[in-house]
Amino acid sequence: MNYMQALLGFALVAGSMALVPGLDMMMVLHETINVGRRRGVAAAWGIATGVLVWAVAAAVGLAAVIKAFPLAYDAIRVAGGLYLFYLAFSMARRKQSDDGHAVAAEPVKSVEHTNVSRETSSFADCAQSFWRGFLTDFFNPKIGVFYIAVIPQFLVAGVGNLEMGVSLGLVHFVESVLVLTVVAYTASYFAGRLHNERSQRILGLVSGGIMAVLGGVTIADVVRSRV
Repeated sequence: MNYMQALLGFALVAGSMALVPGLDMMMVLHETINVGRRRGVAAAWGIATGVLVWAVAAAVGLAAVIKAFPLAYDAIRVAGGLYLFYLAFSMARRKQSDDGHAVAAEPVKSVEHTNVSRETSSFADCAQSFWRGFLTDFFNPKIGVFYIAVIPQFLVAGVGNLEMGVSLGLVHFVESVLVLTVVAYTASYFAGRLHNERSQRILGLVSGGIMAVLGGVTIADVVRSRV
C-alpha cells in the first residue's frame, strides 16, 4: 500500500465514521439549538481538531504506550466519562437558568431576541464552544479506540509516522468539519421553528440525558474490564 492508497482507504473509513450519529453530533446539535449556529460551527471545528490530535498521537506511538501502560488509557476513559457527566449537568443547569430568567413577552419578540443573540456570538463565546467541542472529542472513547486500532494499519513504509499521522488526521479533519457544519446549519434551520419553550427544554434534557448515559457506560466499561 502506497501513500495515496492509504489516504483514500482511510478517507472511506473515517468518512463512514463521521456520518454515523454519535457524541460529536450531539454536541454540535446542542450548541446550535441552544446558543446559536456560529457556536455550533465553532464546536464542529473543535471536534475536528480533537480528531487531528488523536490521529497524530496514535501514529507517533500512542498505541504502543497504551499497550505498555493500559492504566493510562483507562485513566483517559474515566476522565472522559466524568467530563460527559459534567456536560450533562451543565446542559441541564443552562436550561434551568434560562427558564429561571425568562420574562413575560410576546412570542414573536422572544423569537426575534433569540435569533439576534444567536447571530451576535462573540469571539470568546465561540472559543468556549470550540474548547467544549475539542474536549468532547478528545474524551470520546469511541474516537480513541478507533485511532488506536485503525491508524497502525494505514502507516506506510518509507513515510514518517508523524507525517502519516498528520496526513490521515487532516483527511478526517476535513470530513468532520464538512459533516458537522452541515449538521449545525440543518439544526439552525429547524431550531428557528422551535418557538415552544417546552420543546427547547425537552431538547436540552434529552441531550443531557444522553451525555450522562454515555458517561456512565464508559466508566462502567472501565470498571468491568478491571474486575
